[in-house]
Amino acid sequence: MTKVTQLKPVSGKVAPGSMPRPLEKVCARYLSLSAAYLGDMLDGADDKLFDLAEKETDSERERYFEAMRELRIQRAGLVGSFKQAINHQFLTLARAPETETLEKTPVDLDSLTLVNEDELETSVALDNMARRARNGCNEQLKVLCHRIEYLFESKREVNEHNNPLEPRQLVACFSEGLEKLSLDIKARLIILKLFEREVMAETGFLVSEANKVLIDAGVLPEMKSAPIAPARKPGSRSLANQGSDSVMPTAGSAGGPSNDQMFGLLQELLVTMRGMQGGAGGGGAGGGASGAASEAPMAVMQNGVPYINGAPVANAASVHQVSSDDLLDVLNRLQRVERSLGDDEGEDRADLKTDLSELLDNEHGEAIHALDQADDDVINLVALLFDFILDDEGLPSEIKALIGRLQIPLLKVAIIDKTFFSNDNHEARLLLNMLARAGSQWDPQQGIQDDLYQRINQAVHRIIDDYEDDASLFSSLLQEFQQFFDNQKTRSDRVEQRVREAEEGKARAEQARSEVVAVLDKRMAGRQLPDVVVRLLRQGWQQVLYLTWLREGDGSGLWQQQVKVVDAVVWSVLEHREQAALEKLKDLSPKLLKTLHNGLSQINYDAVETKQLLVKFRDVHQQLLKGLQTERVAVEPEQPAEPAQPETVPELPENHFLVKKCSQLPPGQWIEILDDGEPRRAKLAANIRAGVKMVFTNRRGIKVQEFSAYTLAVALHKGTVKLIEEGALFDRALEAVIGDLRRMQGNV
Repeated sequence: MTKVTQLKPVSGKVAPGSMPRPLEKVCARYLSLSAAYLGDMLDGADDKLFDLAEKETDSERERYFEAMRELRIQRAGLVGSFKQAINHQFLTLARAPETETLEKTPVDLDSLTLVNEDELETSVALDNMARRARNGCNEQLKVLCHRIEYLFESKREVNEHNNPLEPRQLVACFSEGLEKLSLDIKARLIILKLFEREVMAETGFLVSEANKVLIDAGVLPEMKSAPIAPARKPGSRSLANQGSDSVMPTAGSAGGPSNDQMFGLLQELLVTMRGMQGGAGGGGAGGGASGAASEAPMAVMQNGVPYINGAPVANAASVHQVSSDDLLDVLNRLQRVERSLGDDEGEDRADLKTDLSELLDNEHGEAIHALDQADDDVINLVALLFDFILDDEGLPSEIKALIGRLQIPLLKVAIIDKTFFSNDNHEARLLLNMLARAGSQWDPQQGIQDDLYQRINQAVHRIIDDYEDDASLFSSLLQEFQQFFDNQKTRSDRVEQRVREAEEGKARAEQARSEVVAVLDKRMAGRQLPDVVVRLLRQGWQQVLYLTWLREGDGSGLWQQQVKVVDAVVWSVLEHREQAALEKLKDLSPKLLKTLHNGLSQINYDAVETKQLLVKFRDVHQQLLKGLQTERVAVEPEQPAEPAQPETVPELPENHFLVKKCSQLPPGQWIEILDDGEPRRAKLAANIRAGVKMVFTNRRGIKVQEFSAYTLAVALHKGTVKLIEEGALFDRALEAVIGDLRRMQGNV
C-alpha cells in the first residue's frame, strides 16, 4: 500500500503580492549569513591580497594594492548594495510572477559583447563561478524550489532563474556592487576569486539552512524526494572541483565537450535558435550562405539520442553517427571539390549540410546522418558569421566572393580548435581580418589584375589548396600578406603626405589672405582716404599682415600689434579739428613712420617703393597739421560681397548630425563614391579646419576627390557616398551574430 504523506497547512499565509512569513524568515537568515561571509571576506582581504601581491612582479603588484585600497574605502557601500540586491530578489519573487528574471537576462549572456572585452571576461568568470557553486547543492535547490512553490500554493513556478537562493542570483548581487568600484579588469577578477573562496564556497550551507528554516516552519517537513543533508559542514571554505590559485577560473562549457568559455556561451545562445527551428535537433542555421534551415536529412545527437526537428528519431538503428574526425574527412573532400571550381562557380551551390549529406550518402548509403551537438553548433555559427561577411557593405562584391570561399577551411579550424571564437589573436582570424581590411581598400575600377586583388586571390587559393589541419599555414600567409600590405602602405603614405601638406598649405594661405583682407576692409571700406594710404595698406602692409598670420597666427601678440598699426594709420589721416587730436598726430607721426618702415623692411618690401610711400604719407600728415585739405578717394571693399542667392531650401540643416559627424571624421576614413553606378573607393587624407575642406586620395595616395563636411553629409544622405567600416571583420561579424541571437532570445 502506498504511503500517503499528509501536507500540513502552513500558518502565516498572506495576501498575494506579499512575502509569506516563512519566506521572510528564509530571507532574514540568508541575508544574515551571506552578509557575515562577505564581512569575513573583507576582513581578511588585506592579508590575502598582500600574500598574492608578494608573488607578483613589481609592475603587477600595484593592482593588488589598488584592490586593497578600494575595498577599504568602499566597504560599507559594497556590503549595503549586496544586502539590498539580495532583499530585492526575494521581493521580486514575492510580488511579480511575470517579472523578467535571469531567464531573460542571464549573467553570462547579458554582458556578452565584443565591444567591451573586460565585460565579457567578467561575465565568463561570474558564470563559471555560479556553475561550480551549483554543482555542490543541486538536489537541495530542487527541494527548496518545491517548498517555496508550496508557500505560493503552486500558483508560481520557482526554478533556477527566479529562485533568490540560486548561486547565479548571489553572484549577480555581488557583481552589482562590484561594478561601482573603480578597478581595472585584473583587480576585479582578483576580488571575484576571493568572493568565490570566502562566500560562494558557503552556498551549500546557505541552501541547507534555508531548507531547515522552512522545515522548522512546517513547510513539507517530511518530504524525502531529494537529499536534504548539508553539502558540507560550515567552515570548510572549499568548492567542489575548485582549481588552482589562478585568478581566472576555468570550467567546461555548457552544452558541449569544449573547454572554451566563449563557445559554451555561444552554444547557450544557440539553444533559442534551435527551439525556434524545431527543438533540439532542429538543424541549426543550415551551414550555408542563406542561413535557412537545411532540407538535408541531418540529425543531431542529444545525450546519445538522435533528434530531427526537435523529435527523437523513431528508428535509431537507421542513424549513422558522424564523429568529429568523420566530419573533418568529409569537409576535406568538399574542400577538394571547392579547389576544382572556378572563381565564379559555386556561388549558387546548395548549402553546406546538403553537400555533407550527399557525400555521406555516397559513402554510407542513404541514411539519417547525425552530427555531434558541438559540431552542429560550430557549423551553424560559422554559417551565421559568413552570412554577415557576405552581406557586409564595406567589401566589394569581388572580394566577398573570394573570402566566401574560405567557409569550409575556417569551419575546419573551428571544429579542431573551439578557441577560434574567443581568441582575438588566432592566426586564422587575424588573416581573415587582414584580407578583409585590404579588400575594403581595393577599388573595383582598378580591375582584378590589380596587384592587391591578385594577392588576396593567391592567399585564398593557398588556403583552399594546402590547408588540412595545420594552422601554421595561416600564420605564414599572414606574415607574407602583412609585409606586402605594409610595403604598399608605406609607398602610398609618402605620396599622401605630400598631397596633404600641399593641400593644408594651400588652405592655410587662402585663410590667411581672407583674414587679412577682412581686417583691412573692416577699417577702410566705405571711408574717404588719401590714395597713398590705400596703396600703403593694401599693397605693402597687407603683405606684412599676411606673413605674420602664417607664421604666428591670429592669436599672437605681433599680429595684434600690426592690426593696431592699421587702426593708427587710418586714424592719422582723418580730418582732425581739435587741438588735442592735432597734438596727438604730431607726436604719433614719426613713430608711425618708423614702425611702417621697420615692418616693410622685415618682409623685404621694395626699398624704393617703401621710401616713396612713406614720404607721401608724411606729407599727408604735414598738410593735416597745417589744417590743409588732402585729396581723398572712396575705398571699396577688396573682398566683394557674395551675390544674393535665390532662396532655396537647404538639403540638410547646418546642425544636422551627419554634418557634425563628417566634420569630425579622422584622416584614414575610407568612403565609397558612387558615380553613375561606378563605385570608387577613397581615403580621407586631410580634414582641414574641421570639415571646411576634406581631401580624399586613392589607395596609391593620389588625390581623387574633395568635399566639405556639408557636401559630404549631403552625399551620405542621398546615398551617393557610403562610409566604409574598417574594423576587424571577424569581430564585427561575431558581435552581429551574438546580437541577433540575443534578440531572438529576448523575443521568445
